[in-house]
Amino acid sequence: MELGDAFRKPARASGVVGGSSAGGPDRLSSQPDCLLHTIMSSLKARQAVQTCVLSTRWRHLWRSVPCLDIDFDEFNKAPPSDDSSSSDDGTSDSDSDRWNDDPDDDDDDDDNIHNDWEHFTKYKDWEDFEDFAMTLIRRCNIAQLDSFRLHTDGSRAPEFGNRVAAGWLHRAMKYCTPDRANQQGLSSGSWRLKRLHLCHVLLDDHFVKCVSSVCRSLEDLELDNCSCEIQSITSQSLKTLVLKRCGWRNLSEIISPTLKTLVIDGGSNIGACVLVILAPSVVYLHLAMRVDYFSGGVSLNEVPSVAKALIHLWYHKYVYASKLAGDQFKLLCSISNSTNLELSGVGTTVLGKEPKFQEFKNLRSLLLDRCDLSDDFKTLVFFLRSSPILEKLTLRCCEFLKYSNKKKGTPILNKTSSSELRGLDLLCENLKVEIIYNDGYGPHLMQLLLRISVNLSKNNVKLTKVN
Repeated sequence: MELGDAFRKPARASGVVGGSSAGGPDRLSSQPDCLLHTIMSSLKARQAVQTCVLSTRWRHLWRSVPCLDIDFDEFNKAPPSDDSSSSDDGTSDSDSDRWNDDPDDDDDDDDNIHNDWEHFTKYKDWEDFEDFAMTLIRRCNIAQLDSFRLHTDGSRAPEFGNRVAAGWLHRAMKYCTPDRANQQGLSSGSWRLKRLHLCHVLLDDHFVKCVSSVCRSLEDLELDNCSCEIQSITSQSLKTLVLKRCGWRNLSEIISPTLKTLVIDGGSNIGACVLVILAPSVVYLHLAMRVDYFSGGVSLNEVPSVAKALIHLWYHKYVYASKLAGDQFKLLCSISNSTNLELSGVGTTVLGKEPKFQEFKNLRSLLLDRCDLSDDFKTLVFFLRSSPILEKLTLRCCEFLKYSNKKKGTPILNKTSSSELRGLDLLCENLKVEIIYNDGYGPHLMQLLLRISVNLSKNNVKLTKVN
């Protein structure tokens, strides 16, 4: 398929581009290439190519656009209209129904037609997308791009789609080289690429080697819903690494001395190996994972420069064999320099059996979201004692498994329960506390905190009830 086939019916911008309204000038086309490229970089690849029909000025601009976003969602044919008021031959539904002895046959036929159409459009869309992507990659020198994004929809693409997309990347990295390499100060085999985003692509160690050898200036790598047979991610240039819902076979290490942002959101690592993270320069850390999907655990070396950390652990209460569930305290110690910490879903085992004192000397904001505080508030007390300059504490829908006989949902306050809190006085005089709750424990917990601390003012405690 030629690229022209991708835009048989473009909306010609009469009076705006490639023409004039009432004899007015075409101001947009008169702008410099750099500005027009910036505008085109915000478009999907198919839309960017379609601009070539606007005027002679735009005919070849798409070839040198610095950002390319190839998205399978642009190739989505709508199913046939469900308008059943009349048939194609002009007969009405009432006339057609007279020829049907069994109405159920109509339903079966409709289902078959719909399924056949889905099957046809699924593979026809993919064929069009594949032709477009291969032709575009061949005609555009992607080695000169600043940003490249490739998105294949896993639900609509054929089973082999992620492997085919990976082949496009491999061939591009093998054969594409920047024509102006010497002028750009790059080696003959090095791309200009700084941002690479891939979605629903099959990746292996060969891909990592190609990226390391070709994309030496890569700063931003995002993988979304990718199937990854990768053991190690190592980079001397990455600043941002985002891994969303990826399936890893045996990922054992992430090493980058330049990394500033690290996000691991969902996904799984089916191997039993420990994921070791060596990224001492990370400023923003986001780890959200099911403990049973990362059963080998995560070992995070100390990140002294971290400012904000979000740790979200799922299913810790139901999985006892996971190493990640047992190493929660080590994980906390590695981010003890953070100023903003959000913990979600951590359990009563977060501190371990005999936790050592760990000072969070820089911590100013702490959010405990749906955490299990049924350990007699030991987790809460640990942070209050370890954070001398804490300014904001938020408890959002945390769990309290001990109930009073009077009202279910209210924590017990007696001689044994809350003994940890009874011996605590808050160090921060200006601490602000927000309790977000959806049952009856909120007001009770506020009274409890006010009772055990002479420094905490009622004006500094905010109650918010949610459904």
